[in-house]
Amino acid sequence: MKSVLCTVAFLTILNAGLSRTICSDSSYLGQPAPGNIPQKFAPGIISLDNRRETYPTFSPDGKELFFSVVNAAWTSGKILHTREVNGTWTAVDTACFSVNNYINWESSFSPDGNRQFFTSTRPPSSGTDIWLADRTPDSTRTTPVHLDSPVNSGAADGSACVTNNGTLYFKSLRGGGTGGSILYRSKLAGGVYSQVESLGNIIQTGPGESEPYMAPDERYMIFTSETRAGGHGGWDLWICFMKPDSSWTDPVNMGADINTMGEEYGPRVTTDGKYLFFTRENGTSMDIYWASAFIIDSLKNSVLSPVPPAFKHNIQIRPNPANPRVNILFDASTYKNTLLELTDMEGKLIRSDTCHIKK
Repeated sequence: MKSVLCTVAFLTILNAGLSRTICSDSSYLGQPAPGNIPQKFAPGIISLDNRRETYPTFSPDGKELFFSVVNAAWTSGKILHTREVNGTWTAVDTACFSVNNYINWESSFSPDGNRQFFTSTRPPSSGTDIWLADRTPDSTRTTPVHLDSPVNSGAADGSACVTNNGTLYFKSLRGGGTGGSILYRSKLAGGVYSQVESLGNIIQTGPGESEPYMAPDERYMIFTSETRAGGHGGWDLWICFMKPDSSWTDPVNMGADINTMGEEYGPRVTTDGKYLFFTRENGTSMDIYWASAFIIDSLKNSVLSPVPPAFKHNIQIRPNPANPRVNILFDASTYKNTLLELTDMEGKLIRSDTCHIKK
């Protein structure tokens, strides 16, 4: 799988289906919106049976789609592109900054859409490095720029994403990451990235955990892991959330609807917050999938507002003819939806009632 970044030579990829014109008068190439169960994205148009697609990313205005096509050995890759013009999506072609004989993949946008990051082996890269192209008013791109040290390190670097405040999150095999983490960040200060910090300092990440997608407001992060206990097999998508005190939750698996016995990686969330895009690989098949981003809020609620543990309390009830009532007190702020069960001393259920506390 691609997360251990390669420094190998390129091969030519055949672009099947590039002459096809995609007609639609709606966003997301006119595809039916998915629910909570992931669906293959644009089958026969973007996801082709005889092609290996990955790393999908829409521009923030929803008018352009970039994705990568790789060979089975991950020794070649190029970035393909389609855009909406007057309600019609153009035929898929090679992105202008990917027309060369080098590896190009892992495209992502800044939240304002003005900057586009991607990974490439073009010179002066010694392996895979992070590159940047600015978007011009006519939606073309400036000549890509190689990011300076310390972002690019001489080791394999890539999978860049950037937040609202310009902070860059990425993966790197430079070594020395806290807890063995290969995830890093660099804050934008004075228009430059001058310092790099291991994400292991702030989030529980470790070896074999890669491809960070940090939300633009930095309230959650999705990444991929093949080593974390509790996975479904292969590479899985995991997520963690920022707590109110700015610390981070432990990462949780995104569940069996998202993850399979195969490989899931390359997470992206659309700027409108509606959809989660990712890659699913199973044997010889590798395609782009999408699902409702509702899964993110659902996991957030379960992680940040977990069900409080049940508690038991022994109560002795003595006959009292003047007051036959029994008062049971509990913390309504913690136990808003409560099941009350009364049992005898042998554990036999006497009565069961539910109590719902309205906010």
